Amino acid sequence: MRSRRSGIALAALAAVVLGVALAVTACGAKDIQTPTGNIDKAKDVAAKGEIIMVKTGVAAYAATNSAAPPTATQDVLGSFVDPWPKNPWTQAPMAPGKQPGDLVYAPGAGTDYTLGVVLADGSVYNAP
Repeated sequence: MRSRRSGIALAALAAVVLGVALAVTACGAKDIQTPTGNIDKAKDVAAKGEIIMVKTGVAAYAATNSAAPPTATQDVLGSFVDPWPKNPWTQAPMAPGKQPGDLVYAPGAGTDYTLGVVLADGSVYNAP
């Protein structure tokens, strides 16, 4: 036989659980920040900063050679960018690819080019 006291405690616990469930539902799942989401946001900011170093190397290469470099890699631009920036997700040197922190580069006519970096959500941030 349960005591009245344990029944009241159980009812109070149920009310708390219901209140938390209602609060989560009212907020919406996307409003709750996860540690991983915050870390990815921080890495996105870092990647945006690192891409500026690569852009500086591309500009220096173009000024020296009167043409955009064929690729935006450490092998081609390393003499203009030292130290070479690291991918915030892998800690490896930034390189062309499709994963977060990878470079996206396309040479254009003459000294024109497009340069970006893949962010956590798969979108590409173009260097300013």
